[in-house]
Amino acid sequence: MADRGLALPIIAGLALAAAAVLLYRELKGFTLDQLIAGLEATPLSALLLSVLVLTPASYLCLAITEWSALHSLGQRLDWRRVGVVAFASYAFSNSLGFSYATGTAARLRLYSASGLAAKDIAAIAVVAGTAVSLSGVVSAGIALIVDPAQFEGAFHLPVATVVGLGALLMAPGLLWFTALRRRRPENLAQRIAVSLPGRALTLLAGGDWVFSGAALFVLLPDHAAPAFPGFMAVFVLGSLVSAATGVPGGVGVFEAIVIGLSILLARTHETPTALLLYRAIYSLGPMMLISVGLVGHGWLEGRVRRQRQA
Repeated sequence: MADRGLALPIIAGLALAAAAVLLYRELKGFTLDQLIAGLEATPLSALLLSVLVLTPASYLCLAITEWSALHSLGQRLDWRRVGVVAFASYAFSNSLGFSYATGTAARLRLYSASGLAAKDIAAIAVVAGTAVSLSGVVSAGIALIVDPAQFEGAFHLPVATVVGLGALLMAPGLLWFTALRRRRPENLAQRIAVSLPGRALTLLAGGDWVFSGAALFVLLPDHAAPAFPGFMAVFVLGSLVSAATGVPGGVGVFEAIVIGLSILLARTHETPTALLLYRAIYSLGPMMLISVGLVGHGWLEGRVRRQRQA
């Protein structure tokens, strides 16, 4: 058990070190002046689109996915309550990493107030989290099939190989729609299993990936719509690998993967500016909002309690 406990920090440390080396090699000529110039060159319209449209749309998809997971497991809660819990859990997991741990902890804290049992909350976290993760893999597969030419040119792979890899990544989608059949669940494990193939979960979780990827894509210089499928494959890869390493928020690992594959995206010296803005908009911004909201809610509850006692 002790060895297992040490494994995750070691893996996270090695991943962070490798990312630091790659970032140093790619950005050793990147200066503060270039960063400022990149910020000034970012169109206000792109910032507003990322902040006001694409990021909220991504979190809305996550909230509806959460609500669908609840209902597929036989739970019924007000959609507004579910939306707040989903926003809080994903805001913290996107910023702190260890999504299953941090997201589940947030759900336990918030759902328990609605009377849900710990085992049911854990099941919700598994169903919603699995739907999001596997939808990312499927989204990457679709991107490879839609536009294999970008990867053929960048990595010198035959088109057939790229398309075959895309089809392999789409395999979880086939399981959702064909292989698994709904039946009357006899225990919690079966309840989770029969909930996974839901079409709504698949499509909504995939929408989260499209909107969250687009929130970064519009911040990149010279972003053209035909490049979006190739970008999505890189975006999903960076997101899933950085999450798997256990590095808090995937900081450094995600950026290293995107910059390392920037031949598909933009000029390397301009990419860090977009990544910095995206980190602030998609991860830090929502975490700050929910933190302020929870503190304010706690203060109001305390004030009401004191007034009643008086």
